[in-house]
Amino acid sequence: MQKTSLSARQVSLVAVFAALSVAVIIFLPGIPMIGLPGARITLDASIAPVYGLVIGPYLGALAALLGGIIVAGYKGWPVFAVLTSFSPAISAWVAGMLTRKSVRVAGREVKGWIFAASTVFILIAGWYVTWVGQRAPLYPVIHWTGLAVILALRGKISTLYESGGKRGLSLAIFLSSYCGLISDHMLGNIIFISGLGWFIPLEAVGGILASMGLPDVPALFMFMLPISTVERIVMTVIAMIFGTGLILVLRSSRLKPDLVC
Repeated sequence: MQKTSLSARQVSLVAVFAALSVAVIIFLPGIPMIGLPGARITLDASIAPVYGLVIGPYLGALAALLGGIIVAGYKGWPVFAVLTSFSPAISAWVAGMLTRKSVRVAGREVKGWIFAASTVFILIAGWYVTWVGQRAPLYPVIHWTGLAVILALRGKISTLYESGGKRGLSLAIFLSSYCGLISDHMLGNIIFISGLGWFIPLEAVGGILASMGLPDVPALFMFMLPISTVERIVMTVIAMIFGTGLILVLRSSRLKPDLVC
C-alpha cells in the first residue's frame, strides 16, 4: 500500500467486512471441530478470502481479524478463539496478495504472488516443526498443492482477476481462495497443536481418541485429512460464488476492487 494512513472510505470498508464476519460467526452454526469439544470452525472462514480480493491483502486481513477478535471478546476472550482469529486474516492476506500484480514495500514493487507463496511455505514449514507434523509428514498434501498452484501460475492469477472476463475472474477467485483457505487451515492446525496441554485439555483429546479408536494425535490428523480436504474445497466454492457476484456488482458500479485497497 502506498499510504500509511487510512481514508474514511477504507475505514468504512474494513468496518463493513468486520461486521459481516461478526454476523456470520454469531448467527451461523459453524462446523464442529473434532478433537476440541465445543469448538467450531466458524463459517466466516469461507468468505474471508474475498475480503482480501475486494479491499486488498492488508485491509482484508485487518477486517477478518477484527471480526474474530470482536466475537472472541463477546465470548469472554477464550484463548483458542483469540488465536484462531488470525486464521481468516491470513486467508484474506494470501488471497489478496495473489490477485495483486505487485505491492509497494519500502519504496519497491514486489510481486504479490511472492508474498503469498512465502506465507504458505512458512506455514507448511511450521507444521514440520511440530511433533505432530514430524509424525504425520504426508498430512500437508492439500497445502503443498496450494503452494504448487502459486508457483506454477505466479502472476497469471492476478492477470485473470483483473482482465480475464467472468470465467477468468471466477477461476482467479477459486484459486486464490483455495490458497487462502489452506493457509487458514494450516495456521489453525498449528494453533491446535501448540495448545495441547495448555488451553486444550489433554484428557478431553485422549477421550476423543479412545472413542474413535485412534492411537494418538498424528493419527487423528491423518484420519481427518479426507474430511478436511472436502471441507476446504466446499469452502472454496462458497468463496468463489460469493466473491464473483460481489466483485461483478462492484465493477459494474465502477467500484473496482483493485482500486479499493
